[in-house]
Amino acid sequence: MDELAERLGMDPIDLRLANYLTHAHSADPAGRLPYSSKHLDECYRVGARRFGWHRRDPQPRAASDGDWFVGMGMATAVLGAARAEAAIRVHFHADGTASVATSTADLGTGMWTVLAVMGADSLGIPISRVRPAIGDSRLPVGAGNAIYGAIGSAATATVAPAVGAATRDAITALIHHAVTHRRSPLQGLDPGEVRYRHGTLTGGGRTVGFGELLTATRTDNLGATTASGPPATQPHTFASYAAHFCEVRVHRWTGETRMSRLTSAVDAGAIVNRKAARNQIIGGLVFGTGAALLEASHVEPATGRIANANLADYLLHVNADIPDIDVHFLDHPDTAFSAVGARGIGELGTIGAAAAVANAVYNATGTRIRALPITPDKLLQ
Repeated sequence: MDELAERLGMDPIDLRLANYLTHAHSADPAGRLPYSSKHLDECYRVGARRFGWHRRDPQPRAASDGDWFVGMGMATAVLGAARAEAAIRVHFHADGTASVATSTADLGTGMWTVLAVMGADSLGIPISRVRPAIGDSRLPVGAGNAIYGAIGSAATATVAPAVGAATRDAITALIHHAVTHRRSPLQGLDPGEVRYRHGTLTGGGRTVGFGELLTATRTDNLGATTASGPPATQPHTFASYAAHFCEVRVHRWTGETRMSRLTSAVDAGAIVNRKAARNQIIGGLVFGTGAALLEASHVEPATGRIANANLADYLLHVNADIPDIDVHFLDHPDTAFSAVGARGIGELGTIGAAAAVANAVYNATGTRIRALPITPDKLLQ
């Protein structure tokens, strides 16, 4: 795309916007399904404004700072969004807490926090009163198809709507218990007269918290386990989007390349936990830019042995190699995807990151590198 824009004498963003498909267009050449929710054009505009794209000179080697050529580049990220079937257990406890449990895992992707946030939001209680539980095969798994763990950027997108479904069933079970148990202060009421709100049940002029109710009825815990997943047929194509912007400095004599700024504007539906989501995007950008500038496996021709098969010889970015990263989420819920509207982001930061670096290196040096990593020897040829 960057090379095409140069040949046409167009700005890379203008080229993309001139050929932009809205959410109403088909997402594939066969014209099968329209996009569910797509705001990639807003990613371009917001990201460009935050990054200062208007200061970019399209002429390579036009900007310099002493012995360093300065260049800017950008690229697009599109990641297909999916969610699977998951089973969630939501239980109310006599001590006034609630537990939200499923057997998925947390690889640093924030599932502990997602369960706590979604549980608190669905139950209307403080997050301090929610006890998440994961990572145990004895906990509920997906019914029929249990492959929904921390894979495919689908964990949060799968679990979040399932928490809502399980919460509704748990509240129904709590109301039934309240109107049928002989020790309950709401015993004998019509279930339709009882309302749950912020951890309390109200009906017949009486109000009782779920902890008080379970204590009065001598019940340790009560709730429901519910399996929830996407519909059998999908009316849309689902994806998450981002626009990555990168500024690099390339030393004119040594070919050393340093990143000086990174900006990413992200359209991934509703953002359940902004801090964890930002960490995911930053991690993806570190992976992608590492592939662009450092990471490579070197094979010994005579033996087939990987010569740098350890973390002493395999080069990775460290903190000093990574500039401050500006991540901005548009936060447009995709309610066609799920009731929560959250799509996956785990791999979104990596997609396009290396291309943004390569485009910035070209803008800085006038040398187009198509084989990664972009090392000094390639720039000095």
